[in-house]
Amino acid sequence: MNKTNWKIIPSALLFLLIIFMITNQNNAVFGQDDQSNNNDTFRTIPTNISGITCDKVEHLVYHNHTKLVIKIQNETQNIPAGIGIIPNDCIFWLHTHDDSGIIHVESPIKTAFSLDQFLKVWDIFDNSSFIENFSKNNMTANVSMITENGSQSKLDNYKNIILENNAIITVDLVNKSKD
Repeated sequence: MNKTNWKIIPSALLFLLIIFMITNQNNAVFGQDDQSNNNDTFRTIPTNISGITCDKVEHLVYHNHTKLVIKIQNETQNIPAGIGIIPNDCIFWLHTHDDSGIIHVESPIKTAFSLDQFLKVWDIFDNSSFIENFSKNNMTANVSMITENGSQSKLDNYKNIILENNAIITVDLVNKSKD
């Protein structure tokens, strides 16, 4: 080999390495600019959680967005990005793309989905005990919902709340008073 070939080979290898790195990045799920679940060590995740399946595509037959605000002792908690998303594999009908608290409901069937169903999906994706602590008996949940038309209501059971389009659900967990 002559000296010119020795100069070309490293350049060609560098070029191929750059192309490989670009094409094998952990792209956002389904081409969207979302923050995928940062948990690289997924537990075994079932393909059906509380009637919600994990499909290869996002469905648009039934599509809405519900904002969830969770507070503990009046301090707002983070709703993680990537709940219900297995990068480069599948996406559950109830999921989050970012940490804004927006629950995306994207289903192949028009049906009512509950906050409890979303919490069950979240629980599978979260290795912490947040959801477990969420339902402990020493906490009281003060729940309210503002609907798309602006009406506000106080609710008794957060688990049965239906995820309505453009609704804002606030769950404030406070210590039970010791009477």
